[in-house]
Amino acid sequence: MERIQIISNHLVAGEIKQKPQPNATDFFDFDELLTEKELAIRKKAEKFAKEEINSLNINEYYERAEFPIPIIERLKRLNWVGANIKGYGSPELTSMELGLISMEFAKSSADIATFYSILLNITMLAIYYSGSEQQKQYYLPKMSSLEKIGAFALTEPEAGSDAAGLKCTAKQLPNGGGWILNGEKRWIGNAPMADIIVIWARNVDTNKIHGFILEPSKVYNNNNNIGNNKDQLRIETLKNKFAFRSVQNGHIFMKDCFIPESQRLTNALDFNSGPGKCLFLTRIIVGWIALGVASNAYEKCLQYVKKRNQFGQPLAQFQLVQERLVKMCSNIQAISLMCHRVSQLFDQGKLTSGQVGLLKAFSTSRAREVVSMARELFGGNGILLDDIGRNFVDMEGIYTFEGTYDVNTLIAAREITGFSAISTNQHSKQKK
Repeated sequence: MERIQIISNHLVAGEIKQKPQPNATDFFDFDELLTEKELAIRKKAEKFAKEEINSLNINEYYERAEFPIPIIERLKRLNWVGANIKGYGSPELTSMELGLISMEFAKSSADIATFYSILLNITMLAIYYSGSEQQKQYYLPKMSSLEKIGAFALTEPEAGSDAAGLKCTAKQLPNGGGWILNGEKRWIGNAPMADIIVIWARNVDTNKIHGFILEPSKVYNNNNNIGNNKDQLRIETLKNKFAFRSVQNGHIFMKDCFIPESQRLTNALDFNSGPGKCLFLTRIIVGWIALGVASNAYEKCLQYVKKRNQFGQPLAQFQLVQERLVKMCSNIQAISLMCHRVSQLFDQGKLTSGQVGLLKAFSTSRAREVVSMARELFGGNGILLDDIGRNFVDMEGIYTFEGTYDVNTLIAAREITGFSAISTNQHSKQKK
């Protein structure tokens, strides 16, 4: 009995010293790890999300599966598009800074966070890493200012996580007269509304992956004259999504689509020097977006169970509920610490594919657990978009895109064990 009393006194004392309302994303004071600039950017992004994104009635756009076009003019004022690109009108953000922006935006809308932090930036990165100086000078300033909207067309109907297994083909015309593209691209974010689409295709002669800058408003013919040949290029908006409904995903069809040599990304010589080089940063940002979505679900859930009374007391007073809250909070702290460290490694040029694969797999799986428990604790109210219903369904998309959990796990395992479990006979033959 004496020992029980000692434990009881300890718990009571801890209750008095405990923070009254710990912040879901800062339970261990992660803000103290940020520089003054990083903290200022996070607070600015938080303010923008609360005042500009939340005022748009995001749920109405979401239900109609429409992108909130008015947000573009508001986003222009931030001047944050361009990620870590040096020059060309880019803000030259670090991975940490872009991650903090993504996290704060995702608390209000995973759709806008994905549009702003991934879809726009990855298209610019493709041109920055693989394009000619002339291409960079022409396109990047327009994209950084949001005068032009970009899309990154890598995924295909039969090439998702197996991003290197592209079937879309590029055939070079004689005497450097341009290229003919054939094939399909699917799940391409921004494609239906994009001014610029970077298409990745396999050279039929060398079997290497090349990149091409395509402007949908200018479908070129074999004489390099601008035409409007809808038979060459068709873009359809994907319908009936239950997650990321405001993100405009497109299915691109190309039939003998002509691209002039001047639109080829000259430094994209294969997968690694082309699309592969762009995927590091975007997978980091997915981790931050997962953190933002999970944090929002946790914070709303915490408020709900404190106010919701059942059986004569707040839900937050029940032991089972408290156990779930602690598990949710623990997951968020772990994701936050991993996002911080992986961003530092990227900014220092030390990050490996296994490390970023582990981040993507771990952060999205743990965030998925958080939103699932939050939805449970909300009961029937958990399926409403007004509460956390949007977090719940969007998390399925976050868990899946930029490489599935299984694939990213195996990428990490390859570095841990030294053995690859991903290689196939088909890829082995292609390599030979």
